[in-house]
Amino acid sequence: MKRTVITALALCALVIFTGCGNSPKKAENNSAKPATTTTEQVKPASNTGQKALGAITPEQGLEYMQKTKDLVIVDVAPLKHYNKEHFVGAISIPIENITKEEETKRYKELPKGKPVLVHCRKGIYAPPAYKRLLEVRPDIPEVSYIAGAPLFKRYNEWFNLQPH
Repeated sequence: MKRTVITALALCALVIFTGCGNSPKKAENNSAKPATTTTEQVKPASNTGQKALGAITPEQGLEYMQKTKDLVIVDVAPLKHYNKEHFVGAISIPIENITKEEETKRYKELPKGKPVLVHCRKGIYAPPAYKRLLEVRPDIPEVSYIAGAPLFKRYNEWFNLQPH
């Protein structure tokens, strides 16, 4: 009995410390490498030609946003977070605040033939949204997500300096 209790406590601690639970993890800094998640293994249907790029760091995300033509940025964080701060031009699809049907409908409204970058605030909502987007929209040529805290200020400053 004592061994069972100790084993159960050890498993709970493992879940908490590895981030497998639903509680948010604090980002110590934006340069930390994201933990590998099962959503990175998601492969698009072989006949679509879609590139499932998986998780990228916040720095890689910033570089990707700056160099990728016609990129669609999708913010899947709760609406209260989007209203507080977001990337210029990002589309809000707050998956925590909408039904699965509404989520699917909103993904289907995204422009065809353009790459998509999904993000939230700490990498909690982005992985499942990324997986769902791959399933719903095999016509999107490239899909990735930011695993960690997005660099809003740096991107928005850069974006505002670009000719429009």
